[in-house]
Amino acid sequence: MKKTLLSLFCVVFSLFATYAQNDLTTVPYSFTHNSIALNIDHVDMPAVDADKLLAEDAVTEKGTPLRVGIVHSVDFTFENSGRTDILPDGSRLWRLAITSPDATLISVIFSKFNIPEGAMLHVYSSDRTQVSQAYTNEDYAKTNGYMGTLDIVGDEITLEYYEPADAAFRGEIQIERVSHIYRDIMHLKNASKGYWGDAEGDCHINAICSDGDPWRDQINSVVCILISENGESFMCSGAMINNVRQDKTPYVLTANHCSTASNAVFRFLFDYQTHTCDGTSGYNSRIAYGGEVIASAGYNGNNNLSSSSDFLLLKITGEIPASAQRNLVFAGWDASGSSSVGIAVHHPGGDYKKISFPRVVASPGGTYNKYWIVGWYSNPNRGCTEQGSSGSPLFNANGRIIGDLSTGSSACDNMSGTDSYGKFSYSWTNSNNSNNARKLKPWLDPDNTGALSMPGMRYDGTPVGVENYITSDRTFIASPNPSDGRIFLKGSFEQGNALCNVYDAAGTLVHSSTVDAAPTFQMNLSNLSDGIYFMEIVQGKKVYNSKLVIVK
Repeated sequence: MKKTLLSLFCVVFSLFATYAQNDLTTVPYSFTHNSIALNIDHVDMPAVDADKLLAEDAVTEKGTPLRVGIVHSVDFTFENSGRTDILPDGSRLWRLAITSPDATLISVIFSKFNIPEGAMLHVYSSDRTQVSQAYTNEDYAKTNGYMGTLDIVGDEITLEYYEPADAAFRGEIQIERVSHIYRDIMHLKNASKGYWGDAEGDCHINAICSDGDPWRDQINSVVCILISENGESFMCSGAMINNVRQDKTPYVLTANHCSTASNAVFRFLFDYQTHTCDGTSGYNSRIAYGGEVIASAGYNGNNNLSSSSDFLLLKITGEIPASAQRNLVFAGWDASGSSSVGIAVHHPGGDYKKISFPRVVASPGGTYNKYWIVGWYSNPNRGCTEQGSSGSPLFNANGRIIGDLSTGSSACDNMSGTDSYGKFSYSWTNSNNSNNARKLKPWLDPDNTGALSMPGMRYDGTPVGVENYITSDRTFIASPNPSDGRIFLKGSFEQGNALCNVYDAAGTLVHSSTVDAAPTFQMNLSNLSDGIYFMEIVQGKKVYNSKLVIVK
């Protein structure tokens, strides 16, 4: 599936919100003050041999996370790097540009961040088309001591810090790492399989397809995880998971082999799936930054599954964006030790969310009784997993998690291969381990109720279930199409208020408004730039979708 040049153009130039869309109080100071000097200090990172790294990656297997980048160790502070200007009113402006040659994406990670109220730090691209939020102490306080920034498309990132003259104290920061993503995980260079990854095989089924309709709640619990640690960056899959209190604690279940480092920096990507069944574009901007390890147990590596069940329970520390909360589900689970055939949902190769249908789920017994062994269909193909799917959930026929992916030999060109999923039932107590950090039960049943099974819950507090599911695959007609943005919408809308959301080709929300809906009504989106857009009209639990091309 090939993306058009117009669509790719939109991805590059509208991937992130520009500063013009930010609140004026959070716009970088230099953007609104023309008298500021433009030449600032630059630092170049060492060259990265991407071809060598990709060759190494080509021979890695499931059981190891998908490597996507390397991380340069640095020590940049206000005192030892960058340019500081003392402004006429006594305020301070510090700026530093960092280049990591040939990076696809670049970001920085802070290990110290203490700035006064009224101060603000931004990162942005050299052409100023990509601009972060204003980072504050509140953002840093929600992390495990390491705070990552927005990924900037390209190989240069600029940091800017503004501190008012009457600040209560002098701010301090320490940049400890520069992240260089060498894989084309956003497919800016090769647009054949989406933006955020490239599954090796072609047997995978987009999760938005009708095959997934009976499992929509389970699909909406699955997240893509980006991890930076120990000089490298990785991608894995995981699932938001419910607890007996049902108090919306943002736990994520994945595999321990995805991360073992205390200095890991986590990002969680929600609703990362295509807009349509055969589409190549989708949401990729619904991100929560920051996570902490709650409990874990790993295996010995080299496919030695006899030591433990390979689980990792994380807790998201940053804000879950409001755009993700509407669809978000905390998955249910079953710790009874029984199995049935359901589904697997995952991000193979870091790609858009896929759904796979196991042929069999079996327990091998003996020393490997900590794992489910899963086999797949070969004719017709019903999907499998690959590297990048690590940590993804295995659901039983009742839609509850019974395992997380550890390792295996299946692939689109090896459908006879099998996969090993760590048993949720074993991870529950980890053979009655006395250490709470080595088992799931203390966290998912904190009041020790004895529950061994728990249904899922939507973010709004309603229970999951096929009987509650209303399809989001309703469509409507926007005309004329292409248009200059002034359009008529025609569909099976009810009379009354509705929410209209418009996303650009990269999945960034560019318009949101309340509209007076009717079976046919008019809208004016002429303020949007030329490009491809995806519209959704939300009325209660019903979501209607359409595609719009604006050409003026």
